[in-house]
Amino acid sequence: RQMCIRDRHYIVFMTQNLANPQLELPMVMGRPFEELPEDLFIPPNALEVCLEKFSGPLDLLLYLIRKENIDINEFRLNSGYEEVKLSDGITSYKDIGDKNNKVIVLVHGATFGSLAYEEYVNVFIENNYRVITYDQYGRGYSDRINSDVSIELMEKQLKELIEHCEVEDVILYGVSFGAAVVAKYASNNPENISFIGYQVPLINSANIPLLSIVKIPLYGDLLTRGFLVPGVLKRIEEYEDLMSKKLLDHYIGQFNVKGTEKFFKKFFLGNATGNRLEDHSIIGNKSIPSYFAYAEDDNEIDSKLVEEAIKKYQNPIVKKYSGGHFFSSGIEREIAQEFIDNIN
Repeated sequence: RQMCIRDRHYIVFMTQNLANPQLELPMVMGRPFEELPEDLFIPPNALEVCLEKFSGPLDLLLYLIRKENIDINEFRLNSGYEEVKLSDGITSYKDIGDKNNKVIVLVHGATFGSLAYEEYVNVFIENNYRVITYDQYGRGYSDRINSDVSIELMEKQLKELIEHCEVEDVILYGVSFGAAVVAKYASNNPENISFIGYQVPLINSANIPLLSIVKIPLYGDLLTRGFLVPGVLKRIEEYEDLMSKKLLDHYIGQFNVKGTEKFFKKFFLGNATGNRLEDHSIIGNKSIPSYFAYAEDDNEIDSKLVEEAIKKYQNPIVKKYSGGHFFSSGIEREIAQEFIDNIN
């Protein structure tokens, strides 16, 4: 019969033959799993018969795949980032360059934090810009928040950070999901913006099949843990050779911070990655100078939706590339410089 051990976060399945005192141990990566994790709490009434609902040691395997064990305050020690307490939590950010220079605010994508854009920052500074870059909630060195995750929340974080840095006229540069945040902010605050850059901009991801799967009752948490988070980690494998060890360790390490898994489930199931075409229409009608850089062979961002958004603008600068969603990997400096050249 199947017995399940329940703690506060995980259900661990084990198979026991009652006619034989020897336990048939679950297999993990081809080897028997002989000891329970030391931090697994088993309450006295934990054991239940679960014959009909469950079929094997899946949750034990998932427990081993993802185990968050780092507090965010520990993770951001010696990060080199400044910290500010905004309305919804602590935001880690950098404000670099002469305060009298024109300001570029760079907004990262859904999974990579701001550390991934150091080369962009260096190029912007070399061209005499002041640069503000930050980690959005749930990523990098910023807080893992407990509230609902929405595009409005991410816009609010950007707005409050710009106000904290006392900037009234900005150039925005958003990458992937960061471009969605930029579009949302720009549509509501067009008077504050002199130029916008979008790189592989997320326009609408509402129809991604996996995001529907994780909405399934009961199994949603398992699928988030088993597919979404590991999938986010796996997506960088082909780019590891182009990443510094510092960035790779940081990218993987952020998923060990307590609360990250819960954040990503809320992130993917909320409206954060919803349709931004209306925002682009508003921006286009305001005639804000804009720049688009995208890849026609992008498997993560629908290039046809990007082209639909481009049509909302009056004479935008458009650069097409090949190389998929991460076309800029290895040529970050060239991409950053091309953006600067098109501002001037």
